[in-house]
Amino acid sequence: MVEERKRTVLKAASYRIFATMTVFLVSFAYTGSFASAASIGLTAAVAKTLLYYTWERLWTNISWGLKTTN
Repeated sequence: MVEERKRTVLKAASYRIFATMTVFLVSFAYTGSFASAASIGLTAAVAKTLLYYTWERLWTNISWGLKTTN
């Protein structure tokens, strides 16, 4: 079983939208500044999207825990 790259990209993008909103809301709660919260959210989104994609691609090379269906 192999995950296609486009599936990995879609998973990363959809998760990143959810997580970015969380980071934005927490940042806004701490700073009280929309601009600061947006800056923190966007910076975190870019960095974490690249990290998540890389992590997922690394795991596609590990067969542990995968089952094949007949």
